Amino acid sequence: MGKASSAKKIKRVQQAGVSRAPGQRRNMAYPALIIGIIVVGTVLVWFARESRVSTAEVAPTSSDTWYSPFGTNICGEFQGNFPAKGENTTGITTNGNGLIRINPKGTANEGAGATFGKFLASVGMTVADGTLTLPDGTTKRDGEQCGNEAGRVALYVWPPQANDKSKPRVITQAAQINAARFVEDGQIFVIAFTPRDSTAKLPPSVAQLDDPTGNPSKESPSTTTTTEAGSTTSTTAGAGG
Repeated sequence: MGKASSAKKIKRVQQAGVSRAPGQRRNMAYPALIIGIIVVGTVLVWFARESRVSTAEVAPTSSDTWYSPFGTNICGEFQGNFPAKGENTTGITTNGNGLIRINPKGTANEGAGATFGKFLASVGMTVADGTLTLPDGTTKRDGEQCGNEAGRVALYVWPPQANDKSKPRVITQAAQINAARFVEDGQIFVIAFTPRDSTAKLPPSVAQLDDPTGNPSKESPSTTTTTEAGSTTSTTAGAGG
């Protein structure tokens, strides 16, 4: 009797697990709903990502006004502020206070068209073939002496709110320097002719972000001048830009 009773219980459990009559189709509504939710979620994530990428590719636009601290470092010493020269047609220029002002004029200067080379042109500087020419015509070339070491032309780029411990992106090819994009408000730029192994410093004009439309400070900020590998001297100079 015990075995027969157990067999009947097992049979009832098995029958209870079968919710459809023989020949009845399985209900696919629930699995289809789950698959639909997954597909819709995937599509929404893809559109959100594409939207972020598109925004990054377009910015800055003519409705944006960004400010980027800028400095020109020659052999460890920051140069004075450079004013804009002539009429600016790109909207990428400076007020002469050590900041680059990025307010693109026209679609050609928006997004990928907002480049560092256009700022250099606005102040009369050029970078080409391992050379840096300042507004006064002074030219520095890769391999020329910087103190007791050979110097090189390079562009250093930091993200917004960087500090002295932040490592910059280093660009040495002239074409890439000129094509470097402004992609965020508050990016920091230093164009330099310094020894290859020297440590890049943030420009003094970083402090000018507190009052981006105001005049530069009358006091010359303290900077560090590299004289030899491992030795520095303290100097004072204005912020470049």
